[in-house]
Amino acid sequence: MAKEIIISIPEMINFDEMRDAYAKLLINDARGLEAIYQKNPDALFNRITACRDTIFHIAAYRGNEQVLRVLAKMVAQPKKHELLKKKNIHGNTILHEVATTTNIKAADVIIRELLFGDGPSNHESDIRGREEILADRNKLGETPLFRAAEYGNKMMVVYLATEIERVGSLHCHYKRDDGVSILHIAVMGQHFDTAIWFLEKNPELASYKDKNGKTSLHLLASMATAFRSTSQRTGNLKQFIYYCFKLYCGMWRCLAKGWKMIDQIWSQKKMHESAVKLAKILVQTDASWFDPHEPEEEDTICLERKCEEGTVMNSRARGMGEPESPEPYTPLFIAASTGILEILNEILNTYPQAIEHISHTGQNILHVAIMHRKHRVFEFVKNKKETRRLVRGIDNHGCTILHHAADTKYYEGGTKRTPALQLQRELKWFEDVKNKLPIHFTMHRNKKNMTADQLFKDMHKEQLKTAQEWVKNTSQSCSTVAVLVATVVFAAAYSAPGGFNQHDGRPILQEKPLYSFFTVMDVAGLASSLTSVVIFLSILTSSLEFEDFQRRLPRNLSLGFTFLFFAVITTMLTFTATILLLVHLKKKWTATLTYAAAFLPISVFALFIFPLYYQYLVAAIKSICDVLRRNLPGNWEFLRIKDD
Repeated sequence: MAKEIIISIPEMINFDEMRDAYAKLLINDARGLEAIYQKNPDALFNRITACRDTIFHIAAYRGNEQVLRVLAKMVAQPKKHELLKKKNIHGNTILHEVATTTNIKAADVIIRELLFGDGPSNHESDIRGREEILADRNKLGETPLFRAAEYGNKMMVVYLATEIERVGSLHCHYKRDDGVSILHIAVMGQHFDTAIWFLEKNPELASYKDKNGKTSLHLLASMATAFRSTSQRTGNLKQFIYYCFKLYCGMWRCLAKGWKMIDQIWSQKKMHESAVKLAKILVQTDASWFDPHEPEEEDTICLERKCEEGTVMNSRARGMGEPESPEPYTPLFIAASTGILEILNEILNTYPQAIEHISHTGQNILHVAIMHRKHRVFEFVKNKKETRRLVRGIDNHGCTILHHAADTKYYEGGTKRTPALQLQRELKWFEDVKNKLPIHFTMHRNKKNMTADQLFKDMHKEQLKTAQEWVKNTSQSCSTVAVLVATVVFAAAYSAPGGFNQHDGRPILQEKPLYSFFTVMDVAGLASSLTSVVIFLSILTSSLEFEDFQRRLPRNLSLGFTFLFFAVITTMLTFTATILLLVHLKKKWTATLTYAAAFLPISVFALFIFPLYYQYLVAAIKSICDVLRRNLPGNWEFLRIKDD
């Protein structure tokens, strides 16, 4: 049952006063507020919201300089510091609230009128009192400077830091109660310019750790969106504009005012550059890669392992063992798991020997990159000379890099659209890793007595079923369409436009040039549709095993789509030729509308089918190039087509 609230008459009057004051504050009516509080200046200390905010809290949060200036002059001199210590329900003072804004002038009004309202003083007690107000903490243990860093306004941070240094030191502002440092909070908010400023002010902040033992570089290495190499791909126009940014000159400023996309791209590019700059500074102080961890397994293969009797394990446990503490835990391995090439490049350029770092689970950088499906990191690392040793690494679960390529623990579906292409990508990934591994390591068994091939098939059983069903449904649908097209063009061949001559049985319009075009398109449509039917039937009758999805199926599907697409085009061209033979269009606009209507189905078909067709065409070309590259004599590496 809800508690009944009884409000007295004096409280009702107070509510009316609060309502009027809040309403005038929302419209920035400084003179109206002055008129309300002139009669009762003590009401400036009263709360006006459910969060126990005073009128100063709200004005500071809104960054209203004029209102703050008018109200500050109404506070009696002895009560100014008392007002600055007034807190709301979250423990925030007026300085905490103004620190979240971008209005430096509003903060300056509070500092000059309230904090230093009695003028400059060198008395020790005055200095200590001002220092305490500037270092006052809310319920989270955050000072106003900490809040400013959290909200990412660098100018506010610089201003508050300057005022703090006038009466004390910045060191007491660097951490809040839960151990998170001011540099941590700036990095978490992706305010990298602010973070760089703090590091220039105090380089020791780079070594501060939170309660989980993480430095700011740990956090930065987990932010995929902060770097160009791992940001979400955008359209071609946006990518072109991104690469055109060399300098944010006047031309770009003018464009940004009327074109929000330009401003967004510039902000993103600026963030990427700041993130790289911050990473360069943080890497200089990072030595986590030097922590020694001795692997439990040596780099020698095991062809047979004895399993304990009565052990029953599910497929995931059979593959990789029981889960341990989260890995990777160093910035190097976190960057490898998120795919941030910029941080990897900085660490390995600064400390080349860091590439041989081994985690507490016995994993090296290749294990981490491969298990997280970071293809670009794998390409980046595999070309280094040290890779010859890394590829032979065996982790504490007895797994090689090929076992991790087979595992789907961190697999998220990839970037391909269809199940068949997703499975083909997994097979290709497994093959790429296998090619880097010494051939005899493919026979190695992990601690669950499984080879990498066995593990791959076990972990991808469901994906294989999904891909099989998709291929069957697609082939059946396309076969139906191809048969319908064949039926139409076959019937068109026996019903020539204009009919037949009753004397010799020849088409009446045979001498027309368009009739030859009609005949060619009709025959081409029939041949293409029947060919696509045969191809899709061959797909339906195939075994659809793992090996089929690697090369043969994508090639056959692309051929089937090609012939079906061509059959639809030729059918519509046949229809267009028939219209033009039968109807003599003299007006240009009528002819144009007829052509547009004839090609509309082709355009719609291309719009929806072409992206799928393009992916299978690329997959088919890749498989053909791979076959040529492996079997032709000499160096044919230029035929290698890199994946997205």
